Amino acid sequence: MRVVWYYMRMMNTKAFQNRFLRRLDNQLHLRQLLDCLPEVFFWAKNRLSQFVMVNRALLNMSGLKHEEEMIGKTDYDFSARDLADQYVEEDRRVMRGGVPVVNQAWLVSDCNGELKWYICRKIPLFGDGGKVIGSAGVMRDYEKADTVLEPYREMEKVVKYVFAKYAEKIDVRRLAAMAHLSVSQFDRKFKQVFQMTPQQFILRVRINAACRALTSTDQTVAQIAHRTGFYDQSYFTKQFRRQTGATPVAYRNKYRSGGTPPGN
Repeated sequence: MRVVWYYMRMMNTKAFQNRFLRRLDNQLHLRQLLDCLPEVFFWAKNRLSQFVMVNRALLNMSGLKHEEEMIGKTDYDFSARDLADQYVEEDRRVMRGGVPVVNQAWLVSDCNGELKWYICRKIPLFGDGGKVIGSAGVMRDYEKADTVLEPYREMEKVVKYVFAKYAEKIDVRRLAAMAHLSVSQFDRKFKQVFQMTPQQFILRVRINAACRALTSTDQTVAQIAHRTGFYDQSYFTKQFRRQTGATPVAYRNKYRSGGTPPGN
């Protein structure tokens, strides 16, 4: 019976996948993403952010052996709810705007719950005569991938420094010196590579770290603010709300309450 069940499940997931892929105007878009980078984690999703295609690297990260185990599921099946909310909201932003989101820094957990930093790029997928029917993305383990990606080499020391020192005061002049650039040159180069200013990148890293602390520790908001590089709690609360749409306390309550994810 288990063999029959597995066979039926495999047939159903393949049919689900094929229905979506037949709608694409150009399936080569997906293969180009798969082949364009080393150390790449690849996925494609439909409008409901359900996986319709993943590569071997992403399966391994998720502790899975077969693509069918991910097809039709969402990030809520594999990630903490607060992280899944962020991933799905970014999917929606890409699909609403119909334009790519490039070089986003994300904390992502593997099947053992270990969190690591990744650099992510997402694109909208077009089909049915030019309509946006889903999204696709590639993700790179920053520590493994950055040394072979030419555009990132100048910023390698800078980004590693931010990841390691976000809890401390970070002087942009020091970051510029690490890249052997003037402050104005550094600002331009950083924006070219990451599509955001150095200050915005630092803030994003700090907010992500604060999110993890809020949902995984019992530290007070004041302690978390201090330990993620914010030396003024009111400023921390203001920036946190601007980035996430919720106050730190509301964010903690939401993701510790066991509520139902959006759309479920």
